[in-house]
Amino acid sequence: MGIAMTVTATELGPVEYCEAGRGEPVLYFHGTGVCGDAMLPIESRLVDDGFRLLIPNRPGYGATPLEPNVSALGCSSVVAAWLDSLGIDRISVMGSSGGAAFALGFGFHQPQRTKSLVLLCPQLHRWDAAQWLPASSRWTLPFLRHRPLRKLLLAGYRLQLARMGPEALLRMEAGARYDDMARDPAAVEIAMTSLPAMRSGTRCAGFENDMRIFVEEDILQDDGKLTVPTLVIHDEADPMAPVAHVEWFQSLVPHCERVRVCAGGHLIWVGQDADVVHKTRMEFLRRHEEC
Repeated sequence: MGIAMTVTATELGPVEYCEAGRGEPVLYFHGTGVCGDAMLPIESRLVDDGFRLLIPNRPGYGATPLEPNVSALGCSSVVAAWLDSLGIDRISVMGSSGGAAFALGFGFHQPQRTKSLVLLCPQLHRWDAAQWLPASSRWTLPFLRHRPLRKLLLAGYRLQLARMGPEALLRMEAGARYDDMARDPAAVEIAMTSLPAMRSGTRCAGFENDMRIFVEEDILQDDGKLTVPTLVIHDEADPMAPVAHVEWFQSLVPHCERVRVCAGGHLIWVGQDADVVHKTRMEFLRRHEEC
């Protein structure tokens, strides 16, 4: 049985979303190449610990149209309008992987609505140089900068996913942590369930638009001031989101709390420090509930 999705009208267009749990609401920005429903099973511990998890499909994913909210700012605006429709004024915000960039954008553009901000295994800096891309994909930057070449490149990536098995996906996501993750049932389960979600999600217009945003848009300007309480959790062995993203972000936002963990590489929810990841972010969310 699939996860129930709801579509709500806003003044900036419809937003499709899923939710689970009761209690303090958490706005969650899903990663690149998957829709929001793929994250509910992975983030079930938040629900189990008394949070209401709200995951909108970002523009271009699922039934949330790409137009007119094609920019990162547009994403923040339509999500804020969607929160209005739910009667939610201020909320805790979280994002993982590519979704962390959009969570950051929301915290930056909507600080009055953001109680706290949690960034997991984050992509944050614009891809203006190869160092910001996964090591295995740095050669793709010239292709990503030009729309016709970007479309060809992403078509090839979809074909690669169609032929890929869970073991290869786990190797790609875990990197140097692969040997440990191959013996971790939770990591293997994520790989098995993520693969069909990625095959579907990468066909969405939002996937190509994410790639365009990562190449063309600065989510946080170098002179930008992020005022909301912020927590960053990452594994320095992450092969998909280079640690340079976190180091740059910390230099710009010195008040952020940075937690290094030994997890599953890009799979921050599994591995040796999985409980540390969950406990740290849960305590951070609770600490700032009344802010």
